[in-house]
Amino acid sequence: MTRIAFLALFLTAAATGGVAQEVTVRSGEHDGYTRLVAQVPQGTEWAVTQTKNGARLQVALDDVVFQTGSIFQRLTQNRLAAVSQVNPGAALEMEFGCDCAASAFLFKDTMIVVDIAPGTALPPISKDIPPLTLPKAARVEKPLIPTHPLDPLTLPLLGLNARGFEEQLSTRLLQGADRDIVDLNIAPAGPRASVDDHSLFIPPGAELNINVTSVLDDLNGLLGPDIPQLEKRPPCVSSAELGFDKWTDNRPFLEQVSALRSGLFHEFDTIDKARALQLAKLYAYSGFGAEALRALDLLKVQSEDTSRVAAIAQILDDTRLTAPNPFAGLQRCESDSALWATLTEGHLQEDANLTAIEQSFARLPDHLRRYIGPTLAEILVNRQEIEAARRVLRSVDRVETQTSPSAVQAKAKVATAEGDAPRTEALLKEVITTSDAALEAPLALARLVDKRWLDRGAVSPQELGLAASYTVEFRRSEIGPQMLRTHAVALSLANEHDAALNLAGELPENADSAETLNRVMLVLTERADDTTFLRRALSLPKKHIQGLTTDTAIAVADRLASLGFSKSVLKLARRPQDKLRRGARARLRARAALLDQRPHQAMLELADDPSDKAVQLRATAMQAVGDFRAAGDLMRITGDPDAANRLFWLADLPDEADPNTDTKFSQVVQATQSLSRAPSRQAQKPLADAASLLQDSADTRQRIGELLATLGQE
Repeated sequence: MTRIAFLALFLTAAATGGVAQEVTVRSGEHDGYTRLVAQVPQGTEWAVTQTKNGARLQVALDDVVFQTGSIFQRLTQNRLAAVSQVNPGAALEMEFGCDCAASAFLFKDTMIVVDIAPGTALPPISKDIPPLTLPKAARVEKPLIPTHPLDPLTLPLLGLNARGFEEQLSTRLLQGADRDIVDLNIAPAGPRASVDDHSLFIPPGAELNINVTSVLDDLNGLLGPDIPQLEKRPPCVSSAELGFDKWTDNRPFLEQVSALRSGLFHEFDTIDKARALQLAKLYAYSGFGAEALRALDLLKVQSEDTSRVAAIAQILDDTRLTAPNPFAGLQRCESDSALWATLTEGHLQEDANLTAIEQSFARLPDHLRRYIGPTLAEILVNRQEIEAARRVLRSVDRVETQTSPSAVQAKAKVATAEGDAPRTEALLKEVITTSDAALEAPLALARLVDKRWLDRGAVSPQELGLAASYTVEFRRSEIGPQMLRTHAVALSLANEHDAALNLAGELPENADSAETLNRVMLVLTERADDTTFLRRALSLPKKHIQGLTTDTAIAVADRLASLGFSKSVLKLARRPQDKLRRGARARLRARAALLDQRPHQAMLELADDPSDKAVQLRATAMQAVGDFRAAGDLMRITGDPDAANRLFWLADLPDEADPNTDTKFSQVVQATQSLSRAPSRQAQKPLADAASLLQDSADTRQRIGELLATLGQE
């Protein structure tokens, strides 16, 4: 018996000691300081101490584990360099990246707030508070009211001892300093003289209880933005409360449905609400979303239980939620509700509990894992949780007998996030060619065309024909507009620019259609011949011109400027809605001014642009006004000695040119200088002088030929 009792005691201690308590640590960046918030149970003792180049947070929780995975997602400064915990139960070590100090206070009895700000560590506030001294009650010779003795005074004070008073006062002072209400100018620790001359009236026998309050206590939680409002989140729904694994039993599905449906109606066709709810849960657990919603319609009542079943059924039926989401804000929970919150919200929150989500997914039956696994993987990829998405897809592969198109499409999205372009294209082509793909094939084609546009690739005739057929097949479905946009972009990538622009012009006016128009116009600008480009760009309707993005408008205007259409360039470079890329738009206006023979206007447009392109345009403007020397100086600044030598040669200033560079106009300058030298004469020797003149004439003809040949080089 003793041995058995000892073994039971050992197992109990091991079981209770093995449960780690997790404390989530969140962060925020503020003006002048970095804030960390640790959520702890009410009544937990804690302490923050300064260390060399950091601080240490200790909490009185057994085997505590600090969850710090999301701390650095919101930090932009380098005040906090690193956080670590040696092992469960140890303190949270904070390493600072600056000469900073940490201050801390407890908010709402459950949040430890640690502020990291530049400065040096201050001594604990409790050391600076003088010992509590209360004046003696004044002696009264005669009572104020002799006939009625004083009743005992009842004070609504909290029972605090001296240590509790110090801690509460320290917390209040730090909160006031954090909200810029008081200024903490703390003197060094040590005794000081009291400056309070007022005497306190405390009845004899009254307990020395002290309650520290401020005007902020009357705000009922309406604090400033510096305090995180974490308590406003909805409460978590536990796995036991949801009870998803209890929505079915070990009997076959048909047997369970038959038993529930047989007892669904009572006398006078009254509904057995308990059976109807259980039937809806069974349908939802088995993946029949529409049937579960039909069973819920029989209840004619709404409750938390029915709302959760309806939300799960609508997710399984690929329909939008028709009521407020009962799982909203529950991705942080450590239960099955985190998984359903992720699926119903359609995106991953910053505080999502990935561990709970993956564990809940792994506990699902095989048919639900096959169905919702690809959707969950895409949600994870959208938040760059690539490893988690891979684990989900591997779990799907283990229970799939045949790879589904949705799973392959999810793998393609993972490959795209990894930057593996060949694998992405291969997977998308696999989805497109799958015979049993319903909506997955057109969606995969749309993603493939998007990838080809980003890579500026080309589409094959088969893919173009497939896009045209999907446009007709799905014209009245939800993906009909998407197929139209995909067809327009595919036509442009196949160099069918007229058909692409005609189709893009027929799209309804919305953000997606505007993006399609911009894509088609960019491909037209980059690939079309001059005739096609000018015919389509110059005849573009005004509403389409206004719908172009700034980048697209600049690209179109740049090619129009190269072709000499100044008025069209000005129309695109002077749009009032454009606020970005001011330098590029100013250079386009300057090029248009040069095309219109207005060099001074061009220089005004380029007055505030120091870029090399602007300097080259200013040099062109200087040439237009005949100031070749100034233009040559500008081209020398841009590091183009050949263009500078050309301008100095045109200005008849060969001495300003740089003859040491082996460039075209360096040779021209040298040849010009040699031609301008006068021949040497021998007046005393007529025959030698004549021979010298003949040789100099031959050399001059040779140099002129070389100069013309040099000028004729491309």
